[in-house]
Amino acid sequence: MKKKEFNIEDALCPERDKLIIEGEIITAKIVDAELDVIDCTFHDDGCVHLNTKDYAYLTLTRGNLEMLLGLVDEVELEII
Repeated sequence: MKKKEFNIEDALCPERDKLIIEGEIITAKIVDAELDVIDCTFHDDGCVHLNTKDYAYLTLTRGNLEMLLGLVDEVELEII
């Protein structure tokens, strides 16, 4: 029997790395390298706004940055 792998990021934030569209507000959550859950808000300017109010700093991996770029691309497709 194959053992199921435990993913701490999924346990911390099951909805991570997915766009959440509520009316005209588009958000997502990512988990950074230090396992902090970061709230992201997308606008129609091709940018992502990261909510850093609870953190002194963020530690983003290449994977985090690539995920954010992918989410920005998805938002642009949603807006068009």
